[in-house]
Amino acid sequence: MYACSSGPTPSEKEIEKNISNIYLAKTTFEDIIGGTLGDFDNVDVKNVYVSQSAILDTMNINFSRNSIAAITYENLSSEERESYDYIGVDISQKNGEKNPFSFSTNTLEKMTATKKVAYQFAESIKNQSYQELEPIMKIGPDASQTAKAIEDHFSKNTTAAGTIINYYYHGAGEGEHQSKTYYSHLGTFVYANGMTQNFFVNIFEGASVIEGYNISAL
Repeated sequence: MYACSSGPTPSEKEIEKNISNIYLAKTTFEDIIGGTLGDFDNVDVKNVYVSQSAILDTMNINFSRNSIAAITYENLSSEERESYDYIGVDISQKNGEKNPFSFSTNTLEKMTATKKVAYQFAESIKNQSYQELEPIMKIGPDASQTAKAIEDHFSKNTTAAGTIINYYYHGAGEGEHQSKTYYSHLGTFVYANGMTQNFFVNIFEGASVIEGYNISAL
């Protein structure tokens, strides 16, 4: 087993930038080649260490850790994704809680596939392209009615707070329903007047539609 700690790669620079933009955190990396992880020998692991974030100090460490693992995986090149067996995430919070965890890249591949749908949801709302929600919403008997309800909701909000100028995903969770795994992606919309609004979407593993969502009051 040996660890690599050379200068940051282009992917690591992008991961660090994304984590900093969302959590205002310090991020460092470590590659373990041919290491031991639990009962598994000779595995290759990219460890991500995140610290000095007042934002992360107030958040659920499990949701944040899942999200950071997804951010790491989605910013790796195809070759890098194939070269690692696990992505390890270690968050240092002010209260001393750490609880590091290693995610298999197979799991992260499935999680980030659902996150693409989550991005489409948020992007359609930000751009006020509500008709683009219809193909990805599977809630109720009529997707057009769901899209119209979302449009009406945000029409009222943008009248009061201005247009949505940005959004970001800061948390991720995993659950099971009727023996099927789904992923929840937790995000925040940012309005022109500075107000923010939290939301989440639920997407089953292997699916390309949203089957549950919630948007908090503005």
